[in-house]
Amino acid sequence: MRLSTLITPAVLAAAVLASSEPASDSSSSSSSSSSSSSASEEPTPVASPWAQLWSSESLTDYDSLCKSTTTLNAEIYTLGEMYPALKDWAPELKVFYHKQEYPGSWDGVDGHGNERTLMKMEKADLPATVREWIKNNEKQRHFSIHDDVVFFAPGAMYPILPLWVEEPDDEASFGDCEGVFTDLENYVREPKDGGVIASLEHKSTSKNKIELKIEARQLRLKKDTRRRDEL
Repeated sequence: MRLSTLITPAVLAAAVLASSEPASDSSSSSSSSSSSSSASEEPTPVASPWAQLWSSESLTDYDSLCKSTTTLNAEIYTLGEMYPALKDWAPELKVFYHKQEYPGSWDGVDGHGNERTLMKMEKADLPATVREWIKNNEKQRHFSIHDDVVFFAPGAMYPILPLWVEEPDDEASFGDCEGVFTDLENYVREPKDGGVIASLEHKSTSKNKIELKIEARQLRLKKDTRRRDEL
């Protein structure tokens, strides 16, 4: 299922923070009648509200002003695999994931229960821009920090996906990307002139180990398309 209206990932990233704020007494009292009927229902995940609404075909009208790809490695587990693999962190992780809405696995899909997945990475292995975002957003509740180790669900990556991509070293080949990916206001779900799109691929390399490939690019409407649209 896809949202019919466009929600920018920058807004969704802000929503990640807002989701951890307690509701006011007035709002909870005014909605008591409706909440009683829905409280027993497990929330249906909106299939990745930040999911890309583009394909290779929809990009034919655009050139890439800049493009970069980052490859990372991580460990991945289901909640059912916490013991014994993650026994040192399991008690705190259980508390952590019970305090806020689970952001989903790949593409935001929620397997529910013990099938929910979470990834483990060394904090030092996170891109500097992601570490900076976590540091600057103390109220975020989707990245659980344990000393030098970070746990997060795959779905937590999507609202800030361009931050996972490092700027390319070869400007001549990939364009000038300086500062382009760090501004989430540029991040869009549908192609547009000047917008930044991003994608995430993953593959298993061995038991509980995966490789992540994140690509981001800034789009520019082709001149021919621009002239055609102006007619």
